[in-house]
Amino acid sequence: MLAAGLAAGLPASARGQTAIELRGSTASYRFADLNHTFSSGVMLDALYVGVPGQDEFYLGLGYTWKASHGLTVIPLAYGVAGVQKEERGVVLGAYVLGDAGPWKLIAFAGRFVRISGGVATYDFGDSLDLTYKVAGRWDAGVSSSIYQQDTGWSHLTGPVVRRSDARGSWVLSVRSGYDTEVRLVRILTFGE
Repeated sequence: MLAAGLAAGLPASARGQTAIELRGSTASYRFADLNHTFSSGVMLDALYVGVPGQDEFYLGLGYTWKASHGLTVIPLAYGVAGVQKEERGVVLGAYVLGDAGPWKLIAFAGRFVRISGGVATYDFGDSLDLTYKVAGRWDAGVSSSIYQQDTGWSHLTGPVVRRSDARGSWVLSVRSGYDTEVRLVRILTFGE
């Protein structure tokens, strides 16, 4: 979410920024995110998440808070509408962006609270990425997604490689756990 920490784990600039994130995977996971952070720090976010048998649409509002040097926290609230299971609810969550020299942390954790429909309340982190700058525009590290549902916790965890470019970044991860997934992500940012 939030275009992988606004492409590089850094907050939007004083003039505002728009970001697009597209994800695809071998596990039939689909994700598209469009967000805009205003110069005031207010963020609007619209996204789509799809897995086999479940398509969800999110519309959210948040605020970009620079907690300290190298740490940005973005609390967010989303309205959620699902198609096949007709779920309605809210997601309360936060994005955490950390930057400590060559180390970067990009993480989103949230809780879906069911209002109606066929999906129960659940907790999740998607994705939690810790990387280290290995050379030039290349970072490598570990990526994990975790979910807590009625049946307990499940996860996908494995190596991740990120390459930054002038417009954003490319991310490739190979993760396993309850399934095996190869995920490709493209992040594009506009405005500085």
